Amino acid sequence: MRALQKAGLVELDERAEAVLAETPAEAEPTPQIVMDHAPEPVVAAPAPAPLPVADGPITEQRPFEDIYAEHSVAAAVFPAEKLLKILDGLAALDPASRIAAVRALDAADDAWTVDDALLDAERKTRALASSRTQLEQQARAALEQARRDIAERDQRQQEAVGRIRSQIADLEALLEREVARATEEKAAFENSARAAKEACLREVARLDGEAERLKRLAATFGAAPATPAAPTP
Repeated sequence: MRALQKAGLVELDERAEAVLAETPAEAEPTPQIVMDHAPEPVVAAPAPAPLPVADGPITEQRPFEDIYAEHSVAAAVFPAEKLLKILDGLAALDPASRIAAVRALDAADDAWTVDDALLDAERKTRALASSRTQLEQQARAALEQARRDIAERDQRQQEAVGRIRSQIADLEALLEREVARATEEKAAFENSARAAKEACLREVARLDGEAERLKRLAATFGAAPATPAAPTP
């Protein structure tokens, strides 16, 4: 790639130069740029077994490295991210020239190939898709669990409301019975008091009548002699 830069075919920015500095290379003659060079077929790795749906809240902003490790993505000889940085550094070129420059860099270095990055990108893309599916399943599971919890809560609410209403009906019936009993007892008290008053009036009238009858004797024969006082001891 540096040979291409010296020849004026490509222009690298700082990111591309940093990637090249991290990539081991052997001194070889500047390769011939072939514009119609087709990439070698990429052998896809077998799809990993589906992961179980996680419980609890969804974790956001997880590092991609953790996701790749969780899906057993092996470390690549030339990661896809490095190839992306190189392409970003060649952003000033047209797409065909960028591809030709990268192919030339690939041919000049036996330590890695573009196919390494393509295979790494394919594996990581599959891991991200699997993680996306897992997140969607987790969200659906949380939604279903919330629906079940709401249904159970509604059922408990209906049962509690039914019990309370039954208790209210029992209390209202008890209240009616208590009011009726109190009314009857008060009526009985009033009747008893009325009967006592009427009995008192009758007895007073009887006593007054007898007293008047006795007073007639005094009127007829005069006053009764005074009763001698009892001797003082």
